[in-house]
Amino acid sequence: MVFRRWGVPGDKCWPSACSWSALDARLGGKLVKTAPVAQSCYDGPALDLDECAFVTKMWSDQDYQASHPIGRPYPYNITCAPVDYAAGQEPTTCSLGSSPVYAINATTRADIREGLAFAREHNVRLVVASTGHDLMGRSDGYGSLEIWLRHYRNTIDFQETYASVDGCTASNWYGGAIRIDGAYQWRDVYEIAKANDVIAVGGGAISPGANGGWPSGGGHGPATRNYGLGADQILEAEVMLADGSVVVAGHCANTDLFKALRGGGPGYGIVLSTTIKTHPNVNVVTAHKLTIAPLSQTANNSDLLDAVSLLLRSYPDLNDAGFAGYGFWFRNFPTTFVGNATSGYTHGFWTIGKTQEQADSGFSPVRSALAEFSNRLVIHESFAAYHDYWSFYEAESGLYDPAGDTSIITSRMIDRSAVAEADRVREAVEVLSGKPEEYASNVVLLVSGGRVFEDAKDATSGLHPAWRSCSFVIITGRGIPKTTSIAERNHVQHDVTFVKGAASKILAPTTGGYMNEGDRNDPEYIDAFYGSQYTHHLSTKQKYDPTGLFYCPTCVGAERFTETPRGALCRI
Repeated sequence: MVFRRWGVPGDKCWPSACSWSALDARLGGKLVKTAPVAQSCYDGPALDLDECAFVTKMWSDQDYQASHPIGRPYPYNITCAPVDYAAGQEPTTCSLGSSPVYAINATTRADIREGLAFAREHNVRLVVASTGHDLMGRSDGYGSLEIWLRHYRNTIDFQETYASVDGCTASNWYGGAIRIDGAYQWRDVYEIAKANDVIAVGGGAISPGANGGWPSGGGHGPATRNYGLGADQILEAEVMLADGSVVVAGHCANTDLFKALRGGGPGYGIVLSTTIKTHPNVNVVTAHKLTIAPLSQTANNSDLLDAVSLLLRSYPDLNDAGFAGYGFWFRNFPTTFVGNATSGYTHGFWTIGKTQEQADSGFSPVRSALAEFSNRLVIHESFAAYHDYWSFYEAESGLYDPAGDTSIITSRMIDRSAVAEADRVREAVEVLSGKPEEYASNVVLLVSGGRVFEDAKDATSGLHPAWRSCSFVIITGRGIPKTTSIAERNHVQHDVTFVKGAASKILAPTTGGYMNEGDRNDPEYIDAFYGSQYTHHLSTKQKYDPTGLFYCPTCVGAERFTETPRGALCRI
């Protein structure tokens, strides 16, 4: 039966306490009735000020958040904020909000299958989470049952020569591979890769999950320019479908699903395992750091933004010269950002397989262009050389990012034509940088080009075609306080979508956005995240998940659903 609306707590059709208890018994006690992570800070039976102080201290810790079934390192919305009583904060309100009401601590395939069957039988909304590393709120849903994969971990196996689980030889990949069987994080995979002296293409941070949303949404990291995006690394995957069956998706079997998993986002099934490419280690990586700050801080910091505009225009050439990495700029920052300045630009770029002399030569034209700002800006650059990929990664990228705050973001892929005209770039930078009091952030992902462009010929890729011509992505965001009002959140959201997001679309009208770090409220999200691939992905979604059990916001097929003001999910 296909229901028009999923049940929510309080409905007559909501499963009884006996039904939930029976599910828990079948699972061997692995059903968790969820509660807000910070509920100890609020009046009620859970009030515990010592525990509240601990939660407040640990709120920004990735592992602490991930240790809770509804903990989210980068929460899309916070409806029960921690309260720092020692700092004089006052409690506001605390509720589950859109967080799941139950979670299955799945450790086996049987656990996952049991959860799917219960959701189908009882008309309960289903969500899936592993690390909770999700900026789009796709792992949340009001009144939902969560399949929590944090402890579903079996093995990580290295193969010197790739061998498919079903004997398929159509991949034409004769190099090494790593099979990731379970919801491991990239740091777990990197340990295996390093031990075998190979490069695995994964996230820049150590905490994202290696299977699921990161690769299926594209997946960028330090090595993607040289070896392809995360989606391009997938050689095959095992997927549990909505009916509980497990299929292999690869170059021979279920090729439509395979293509969807390689860039078409999540929502087709639960990825149990993937096998990804590995690449030989290198004997040199050169890192380049650049910081820029105003000599004199002003309200608009126009000189800084002039320099940022120049840098944006230089990125395609830098990318062609072998550079990749991440940059950041703020017109104004709540605290010091570069040195003693509350505004500035900084980047950590690198060249894999190139010497410092080669990297210096590649950056030389940009250095010469920046010289015109020498009497208005403080500019500092430095190089560092590493003897292999992993010594570079551990020093420059594999960091433990702080977590726990909410940002409203939008993103846009930028191609060479978008930055060809200086005036247009400067106009966009002015809008994206926001007003001084907005503290808008801009992050540059110089993660494409190189192999990403070469992989345009791969017919099994499900990525937005714009990835094959855009060397970088700009992510623009505004942070909001943990206790912000709905009205203030809506105000910031409108600004990000219809002012800053609109400016990035004017700059690059024919490209798209990065779905894993994009605007959930973009009315044009289908074109922005999927482009011309959407027809294929929608057909695949309808084939493998015909009832929409794996619905998630902005995922393929999401336009066929809506949420009521109360929060219930309805089929349109």
